[in-house]
Amino acid sequence: MPKGSVWKVKTELVGGTRLEGLSDPADALPRLKISPEAFEALKGLRSRGETIREVVERLIFLAAEQANNQPR
Repeated sequence: MPKGSVWKVKTELVGGTRLEGLSDPADALPRLKISPEAFEALKGLRSRGETIREVVERLIFLAAEQANNQPR
């Protein structure tokens, strides 16, 4: 896979997945810039084997879930 390319899971297979490249910029995943200080803080929030990107995604989903559960 070329560096900087974006892929998504097309099919789940036994023992792996089939990936599909995203060529249209509209299909690209959002990019986040993280400050060095935030990066260091995120390192401490990782679960075993979790990447920094996965930590950020998990925190975004948790925040969105909490926002949806707030009474209006």
